[in-house]
Amino acid sequence: MNFFERQEQSRRSSRLLVVLFAVAVLAVIAAVNVVVCFVLAKAEERTLGYMPTVGEWMSTHTGTLLVTTLIVAGVIGLASLYKSMVLGGGGGVVARSLGGVRVSPDTTDPQQRRLLNVVEEMAIASGVPMPEVYVLEQERGINAFAAGHNPANAAIGVTRGTLTTLNRAELQGVIAHEFSHILNGDMRLNIRLMGLLFGLLVIALIGRTVLRLTEGARDSKKAWPVMLIAMAVLVIGYVGLFFGRLIQAAVSRSRESLADASAVQFTRDPTGLRNALVKIGALSYGSKIGNPEVEEVAHMLFAPGIGRFFATHPALEDRLKAIDPRFDPKEIDRVRAEMLLAEEQAKTQAAPKKSSAERLESLINVPGAAAVAGLVGNPSTIHMQVARDIRKSLPDAVVMAGRHPESARQLLLALALDPNPEARERQRQYITAQLGFHTADAIAQLQGSIDSLEPEQRMPALFTAFPALRQLTRDERLQLMSTLNGMLQREGRISLQSYVLRKLAQVQLKDEMSPAARTRQLPLSAVQKDVQVLFSVLAQHGHADGASARHAYEVGVHHLLPRQRPSFTAIPHWAQPLDLALSRLDQLAPIMKEQLVEALVKTVTHDQRLTLGEAELLRAVCATLHCPLPPLVAPTESN
Repeated sequence: MNFFERQEQSRRSSRLLVVLFAVAVLAVIAAVNVVVCFVLAKAEERTLGYMPTVGEWMSTHTGTLLVTTLIVAGVIGLASLYKSMVLGGGGGVVARSLGGVRVSPDTTDPQQRRLLNVVEEMAIASGVPMPEVYVLEQERGINAFAAGHNPANAAIGVTRGTLTTLNRAELQGVIAHEFSHILNGDMRLNIRLMGLLFGLLVIALIGRTVLRLTEGARDSKKAWPVMLIAMAVLVIGYVGLFFGRLIQAAVSRSRESLADASAVQFTRDPTGLRNALVKIGALSYGSKIGNPEVEEVAHMLFAPGIGRFFATHPALEDRLKAIDPRFDPKEIDRVRAEMLLAEEQAKTQAAPKKSSAERLESLINVPGAAAVAGLVGNPSTIHMQVARDIRKSLPDAVVMAGRHPESARQLLLALALDPNPEARERQRQYITAQLGFHTADAIAQLQGSIDSLEPEQRMPALFTAFPALRQLTRDERLQLMSTLNGMLQREGRISLQSYVLRKLAQVQLKDEMSPAARTRQLPLSAVQKDVQVLFSVLAQHGHADGASARHAYEVGVHHLLPRQRPSFTAIPHWAQPLDLALSRLDQLAPIMKEQLVEALVKTVTHDQRLTLGEAELLRAVCATLHCPLPPLVAPTESN
């Protein structure tokens, strides 16, 4: 199953979740109405002299039932909405609720530094922004999670036990598992599940609160109907929550199995993930998390964080045999004995030192269009190695700038400057007017390091700065987006590379500020004009004559729209039309995006050559469409 199929499956699961939740809510409302009907009918028995039937009582008290229905539905809906709004702050909210402490980019803790390096390499290899990283310092068990609405506001959390117990390969396997949740669209589903389940839980909490408040009035005859209703609501609330947990477990198990398979595919080394799971089985405390909030996030965790009737994860042995069919359960006992013997010894494995990272080849073997589309959301071992090399090759000035909010903003603006000297000077004057001389001066000092970056280093430099950019206030981020737009208007002959990089930054900032924004899915027939703009702009850049550009355009668009396709049109002032086109094409269904990526590859490689600059431009365009491509290396592997 490729990235696009996984995205579509996630959408279907999300729709099914909403339907099941609606059924659970209706069941709770019906049950509460039955209880209210019975209790109030019983209370009227003395006045009427007989016990009215349910039908008789309902026919004369429809207003009461309507009010009850509205109250229960309103409570559930408002509680779910409240929880969803709280979680709108991103994955960091979930991490902090579990006692997570954000890992500073300047950390000197070797285990935290290793964790940051692994996450950063995975982000570079996946083509997504660097998520925030948290450590649950008080937790000894081996566990991790990824939370957020989208890659732009994602957070990855790991327990301290994960850092102290696992070696680098095992840690990489766990992080690859969590990145698969980021890439597969599982995080949004998990956040939505948390919000919906909270609505069901609130009904039970209300019943428990009312019972507590009426404890002093138990001898009063007038209090017993209220107490009986409260007790029934308490039971009904927990029954509703029971079925909610059942839904939670069912959704989680299928996604966890897929994440294990994706992690193995990402790293091409099943032993890391396999051995991490073996160590979980070998430890007496396994993957347990002691924080009382763990029940709410049980479906997000790498491994079960709490014992429960409905398992949120496949059985450990089943997961291990899916990864390694020859796995012998006796190995867990052997590893347990080894870990007991070495319990007091520090297990550190220094990564072998390497010389400066090898440069990617300036000319890449031309990959097949389907092969490149298959790489979306599916980085492999070679991409992880390239990502590690790129991370190590970034200039120190760039790395340091990306670690703190103010300098990260300066880094982003420096990356967004146009290469043309005259346009760049106009942009600097604009930045000075908007953000002050200090910011403009800091950008000028950073510019030498930015100009020395190779094409494959520019996206990683941008993405690694996002955790720091998220720490800017909302007003500061809005001002930053406004400044990026203003810079575009001051360019002369616009560079497509700098434009797309700037557009990518805006997309990620917008995703972070509006994580729950939903867009309708457009059919291909509704975006033909947008296809024409994107492919025309892509084709006319890098071609000295119109004939070559037209041929490149036709090759790609024919693949996407074989019957009725718009003709090639040179667009002199293309920035604004392209901005609109990318925004609309981002609303295509996942399966349509797969065809779009294949068509883009055909346009870029029409001359049977794929330069490094073209490859990185293709990656940047795909990233703005939320189709993250790993670095294209020679030879490109098919997944």
